[in-house]
Amino acid sequence: MQSSPVDDVFEENSDSYSYQDTDGDSDRSHSSFTSFVYSTLIPVVCIPGVFGAIICIIVFTRKQMRSSVNIYLAGLSIFDLVLLTMSLMIYPLMEACIQQGDQGLVCQVFWHTSLFTYPISLIAQTGSVWTCVAITVDRFLAVKYPLHMRLWCTSRRAICVLSCITVISIVYKLPTAFEISQDESGRLEPTSLRNNSLYIVIYITYGYLLFLLLIPWLIIIILNVITVNAVRAAYKTRRQMRLNQRTEDNVRMTKMATITIVAFIVFNSLAGFNQVIEGFKLEVSSKQYFLTIGNLLVCLNSASNILIYAIFGRKFRKMAAELLCPCVPAHYRPLVRQYENKTQVSTI
Repeated sequence: MQSSPVDDVFEENSDSYSYQDTDGDSDRSHSSFTSFVYSTLIPVVCIPGVFGAIICIIVFTRKQMRSSVNIYLAGLSIFDLVLLTMSLMIYPLMEACIQQGDQGLVCQVFWHTSLFTYPISLIAQTGSVWTCVAITVDRFLAVKYPLHMRLWCTSRRAICVLSCITVISIVYKLPTAFEISQDESGRLEPTSLRNNSLYIVIYITYGYLLFLLLIPWLIIIILNVITVNAVRAAYKTRRQMRLNQRTEDNVRMTKMATITIVAFIVFNSLAGFNQVIEGFKLEVSSKQYFLTIGNLLVCLNSASNILIYAIFGRKFRKMAAELLCPCVPAHYRPLVRQYENKTQVSTI
């Protein structure tokens, strides 16, 4: 089972979208909980998240924000936007279909749209994971090898890396487009590929564990530990001598990127845990609750990145404010800059 927004197509709703719990009270409890999460919490999280991701894309792609890490953050925002949009097209429709007894117009829409929302959401998930790896590597190089930063951490190179991540994600997740089909009545059903035991073991289980969990997370954790220690050393150096503006901006950007990566790991940990449970067929109580909460946390991670950028990114905060409030008179902006200078130490 992939820890994606559409796992429930097969895991929770594989038999005419009915829940698999056999105990009556447990079934009703889980059904009520899942209904609340998918029909209420997911839209509450995803709708503002979509607008937030659009703002991030606009701000990070502006000429004034052009840098390698901002290019990566723009790419991450694009993947977030796709993931949140697909989640809005999947979860509320799926839950409404369940409530209507697996029939009606809503179910028809859900069945048809799932044929493309399912693989697209997995592509976005894969792209997000490896974009976080790219951000981690970029900040590691910028902090550990600052003299080579202009050569290694360039906007053009970041665009090339993002393009490669996108292409590889599409190619790697292309088989998922052939995992589901519609039967004669239009309902979704797993294909022979999705039911193939070898495909499940090699591609779904070990492919996910290696390429979306173990390898990228090890790279992220190891390089971030090294980067954080280097940033701490930079703070000690700063107390001894005044750093130039470029070095201070680099440290500030590294801190924001590091917090973004840490949030990614925290919010996606339960989804990774769910994948381990499913991959190795472990018996865990409340597994279905973990699946529902894990999917919600994945969406919450994509929706909350703008808050991290706004809190820790002084330049992002300024440009986002100008984008959202262009009517603010120009003579108020010096007051904003004065306030930012006073709070600069707390936001670095």
